[in-house]
Amino acid sequence: MNARAGLAALLLAAALPAVAQSAYRWVDEQGRVQYSDQPPPQSIKKFEERKVQPNRGDALESFENRKAAGSFPVTLYTEKDCGKPCDDGRALLKKRGIPFSETSIETAEQVAEFKKRFGTEPYVPALVVGRKVEAGLAEGLWHSLLDDAGYKAKR
Repeated sequence: MNARAGLAALLLAAALPAVAQSAYRWVDEQGRVQYSDQPPPQSIKKFEERKVQPNRGDALESFENRKAAGSFPVTLYTEKDCGKPCDDGRALLKKRGIPFSETSIETAEQVAEFKKRFGTEPYVPALVVGRKVEAGLAEGLWHSLLDDAGYKAKR
């Protein structure tokens, strides 16, 4: 009977949600930055404490997408009045689980910078994968560009 009680306790403990843990950062007497899951020595008066959540497997990007992002970063170019096309482009990237940054083109300087960098007028939404640009939302072309760079669709 004790074995069953022990097994039940073990299963119950495994089923409990993960709790936040503390991480500490401080500078020691020699000027070195220290990190630990334990509080600093009492001689250290100034330190940072942060609550951190353990990683969940479903929250992590896939290995393929992390690898592709290192070689072919994705940027979505938008503007404030873009509306549904920009929203749809953003949704496409999020649905596929693609890590991306977003840049809003608002000023004449930003337009000139886009033209200089890509040799074309900015037409938003524009998807940039590495050095390749696809202006306007054309889902099939966007998927092809992402596939060619090695990005995998979220499962």
